[in-house]
Amino acid sequence: MAVQGKQEIVGISAGADLTGDQYKAIAVGGTIAASSQATIGILQNKPENGADAALAWFGRIKAYAGAAITVGDDLSVTTSGFLITLGINANSGTGIVDVAVGKALVAANSGDLFDFIGNFANASNVASL
Repeated sequence: MAVQGKQEIVGISAGADLTGDQYKAIAVGGTIAASSQATIGILQNKPENGADAALAWFGRIKAYAGAAITVGDDLSVTTSGFLITLGINANSGTGIVDVAVGKALVAANSGDLFDFIGNFANASNVASL
């Protein structure tokens, strides 16, 4: 069972119908994120297009795994707003650099809802390293 704890939330306008995307990574424009650099947080509610989307950007957060994850893995965002282990490089050949957005607190399989410690505030700043 995934657990959430204290977290910081930011609100933005949903740029698409996100009613089926709770706990996925969201980009600045209010749509599903496809990379760590574009992500500003994990969706906490189920907003329709144009409605307020609540995004957890810092703290203990729940999200969906896009591949197998081990406890302590550094995490990055991949297509469809899922989190994967940093270094899997699902964005290979796209020119997108993977950057860490958090650390796994539990193990998870692809498709599992799991909890992690996240910090999306600095993800785009470390992309050039």
